[in-house]
This record gives sequence, structure tokens and C-alpha cells, in this order.
Amino acid sequence: MTEPLPTRAELNPYDDLDGRIACENFLGQTLDDAVRLFQEQPLYYQSDLMWMGVAAFRFYFPAVAQFIRSEGASDNSDFIAHFASTLESRWEREPDDLLPIAEHVIALCDYITTHWSRFEKHADAYGDVLDRYLNLRQTIASSRSNSAPNA
Repeated sequence: MTEPLPTRAELNPYDDLDGRIACENFLGQTLDDAVRLFQEQPLYYQSDLMWMGVAAFRFYFPAVAQFIRSEGASDNSDFIAHFASTLESRWEREPDDLLPIAEHVIALCDYITTHWSRFEKHADAYGDVLDRYLNLRQTIASSRSNSAPNA
């Protein structure tokens, strides 16, 4: 059974301009559609990930992961750096809401750091992006272990 597509309210929970743009771009889009969007204009659509509602972000996260693992993301330090900012910001604001995908976020951070040579071209313009992903991985893993029920 496939998960239903995010609703307008899930894409734009605060009825703001950024959410409306996320709605225009993602409303009715499947995961495959979202992968194609990221392949066509990765940086443009990445900004929607910052502002869409958390349920929509969780839904589209697999499309982001698929794009990052594809050849289309090679040498795309802009996307990788901006996505680090998105993860940092969202994790700071919504850690409990992101716990359901924490394992997948950790796996993607591991992928990015392990395959850093694919993404490092021009990344120095954004500071130490590699270190940011290493820190994100550690922060999220720590949050996960702290939220696990006591045995």
C-alpha cells in the first residue's frame, strides 16, 4: 500500500509564501516526480524542502536521498550545502517530528560523507560542509538513542 501524497495543508501548514511555492511545485507530485524535479533544477526545488510542512518533508525525503545517490548530484556542492542547512534547521526546530525518518537521514549523512569526493568540488565556498554532515549524523544518532524507550 502506497502512502498518500501530501495534502496542500501538509505542504503549506502556515499558509505563507514559501509554503505556497512548495505547494505549486510539489502538490500532486509522486516520489518519482520529485526525483525528476531535483534532477532538472536541484537547487531551485531544494529550497522547498526547507519550508514545506514536516509531514511533506518526511514524504519527499526518499526522493532527495535517491537524487543524492544518483549521478545527477555529482559535483553539485550547491545542493549538498543547502541541504545540510535544511537538515540542520529542521532538526533544530522539529527533532521529534523527524525521528520517524532519523535512520534514513543518518544513512544519507553516511552516504554523503563516505562519497564526499563526488560532492566536494566548490564546496569550500560554503565552509566545512563535510564536517556539518558528520555533526548532523552524530546529533541525530544521539537524539535517536536518547528518545529510545528504556529497557
